[in-house]
Amino acid sequence: MNRNSFIHIFRPSGSLLAAFLILLFIQSCTNPRDKVEHGKLIPEKEFISILSDIYIANGLLSLPAIRYQFYGRDSVSNYIDIVEGHGYTYETMNSTMNYYFNTKPEKLVKIHDRLISEMNEEQSALQTIISQQEEAEGRLSADYNIFRLPDPDRQGEPATDNALSPPCSFRLVFNATIYPDDKSFRPHFAAYLVDADSIETGRKRWLPEIEYFKDGYQYEYIYTGRVESTRPTVMRTIFYNCENDIDEWDKHARIELSSFNFMMDPL
Repeated sequence: MNRNSFIHIFRPSGSLLAAFLILLFIQSCTNPRDKVEHGKLIPEKEFISILSDIYIANGLLSLPAIRYQFYGRDSVSNYIDIVEGHGYTYETMNSTMNYYFNTKPEKLVKIHDRLISEMNEEQSALQTIISQQEEAEGRLSADYNIFRLPDPDRQGEPATDNALSPPCSFRLVFNATIYPDDKSFRPHFAAYLVDADSIETGRKRWLPEIEYFKDGYQYEYIYTGRVESTRPTVMRTIFYNCENDIDEWDKHARIELSSFNFMMDPL
């Protein structure tokens, strides 16, 4: 289930008694003139809880994947299961619906409005949580794609590994800024290919390098190529490399990975 679908479940209809129409089958089995003993009614709090679950079930059953799982069942049976799951019988729910429809219609409207209000609050709270999660994930994704040097907390090289299924073509797009006070000698981009089953120990097939400009300006690089091997391959891209051994605090650069794509050859 995706998040948008989940949110939709908590969006009740605005038409009056829309959810209660699901239960009209009960009303049709009851004579409006029959007297209902108040002691046999479902308490209001539990009654609202049952109706809330029915709203949610109705939303779930509107999702194709879930509707498919229950396609062999009568929809009425699903709602009866909800009632019994709260510890009440079909007959008790029947009596409660009959009571509200025929003797307390205004009270039923108030219950409906209360239910709408509570579920809208739940929906709003859920959307707030999801928005916060999406913002956090977005920041995490952005940080993952950006290398800022110096970075004493980074483990290893500022690099990424990308799995390829050769023969294929690849296209890497990234931006790099090397500042004038960076103390590296010939800072450059480097990359190599290695068999996927021996990333750390296999033979490295080095690809052409890109030497950076050390002027503080941002440059966009589009790096393309082909892999002719027929074995699963990993492409390791090292976004900052140099030919002298310098301390981390002597580095000053910013590199942002925009995209990496590969296209397999047609069969």
